[in-house]
This record gives sequence, structure tokens and C-alpha cells, in this order.
Amino acid sequence: MKAKALARLACLAGLWAGAVTAQVATEPPPAVAQCPALPDESAQSLRWSAMRIPGMLLCRATSIENGEEAFALTFTRESPFRPRRSQRAEPGVFNGTEIYWYRGEVANNPNALIRETLIELEEDQLVHIVIEAKDSETLNRYQQLTLSLPLTPAAD
Repeated sequence: MKAKALARLACLAGLWAGAVTAQVATEPPPAVAQCPALPDESAQSLRWSAMRIPGMLLCRATSIENGEEAFALTFTRESPFRPRRSQRAEPGVFNGTEIYWYRGEVANNPNALIRETLIELEEDQLVHIVIEAKDSETLNRYQQLTLSLPLTPAAD
């Protein structure tokens, strides 16, 4: 499962990279220069792995214990994720602004709880958050954690 999730994210990054190849010469760096700091209590069990391509930063939070992905943040100027009202799940709050989480699915794991959201950090600076959890308690914990991360745009 871990390998499939990694392959899925790498494929998404590859597709995204192919779509923006023509813009590489003029594409500014992603909105965020590096993965945000994890809170101390989470930093003991999670670590970041980052992948950069022109105009995008992908941050994957994985378990130190077993390497399973907890959640991923993709910082870009544009996102292929299009929230659909029919998939709306739970509300949340990021920096005082109401957001919504949207249901997703993984074909080979119908029991996984998948949630996604798209947050505008600044004009043309987005973060797409994806969480895959085994149970509702873990999902809730990762939703709260991701919305509390210091997602601040890079200084120009």
C-alpha cells in the first residue's frame, strides 16, 4: 500500500511537471520555500520527505516507525485538484477562514478514509492537502494537525 501511495503521488507530480514544462522559464518558485515545521509532539513520530519540481513543492509526512504516509502537502500556483460540492465532508478552519474537506477514494483500498482540501495562501499560491487514514480518530488528528501547520508563503 505504501508503495502504491508513493507511486500515485509520484505519478501526480510527474503529470503536473509535464503540464508545466512549457512554463518553466517564467514559472516562479512555489509559494513556500520548504516544508513547514512539525509540532514537537508530531516531530517525534513523523518526518518530512520533500520533492521539488519547477513551480511545485511536495511535502510528504511519513511515520518514522513504519514509513507509512500520514498526509501530503503540495504547494503550487495552480492545482489539478478541483473540489466538488457533492464530495464535501467535514468543515475546518485555517487561520480563521472556514474551509471544507472533501472525500476521496483509492480504488485498491475502498476502506481508507481519504480527505483533501485546497487552501489559498495568497493570490496564486495554493496548498493541496491529502490525508489517508485507517480510522476516523486518525483522520481527525491529521486534519487538526495539518490545519495548525505554519503554512506561510516564502518572502519575495
